[in-house]
Amino acid sequence: MKTTVSALLLTVAISAPAFAEQAIQLSVPDANFPPGNVKGVRVTILHGKTSQVTGLDIPILGISETQNFSGLSVGFLFGISRVTGSSTGVKLGLANWNDGNVKGADLGFANYNAGQFTGLQLGAFNYTGRLNGLQFGFINATDRIEKGVQIGLINYDKSGTFLSKDIPVFPLINARF
Repeated sequence: MKTTVSALLLTVAISAPAFAEQAIQLSVPDANFPPGNVKGVRVTILHGKTSQVTGLDIPILGISETQNFSGLSVGFLFGISRVTGSSTGVKLGLANWNDGNVKGADLGFANYNAGQFTGLQLGAFNYTGRLNGLQFGFINATDRIEKGVQIGLINYDKSGTFLSKDIPVFPLINARF
């Protein structure tokens, strides 16, 4: 019995760090040091994956990938932020790539969001599934403006512009409220 309890306690002690939230994490291809979700600062070099980041995420020379993100992401030297689930906060970098819903601001050369975007997309190229907010760039695109404004050289709304649902492209400004 004593040996079983000791073995169980040793197993829990060894595996506990894998489930804990980390204050600081270094993420590189196929490894996180230490493993687990981040509530603090995460630095990614080349490519790294973590389920949850709350705090500061710093991608360097590659892609920082998280399932859910909340906080500030600042990409250096071609740093790219990718969120496969939901994102809340501000992301600055070469590109910001979101598969889910976003609340906040994406500031980069190219910004892509597959779901609902609520906030500001500022970049040369901006795309979102549904827009509630502002897209400001050379080329802006969305499947539908719910409530928002597109300001740019080319503004595309698949569901139509403020002039007509049959005209999907409008230069300089497009809006729906």
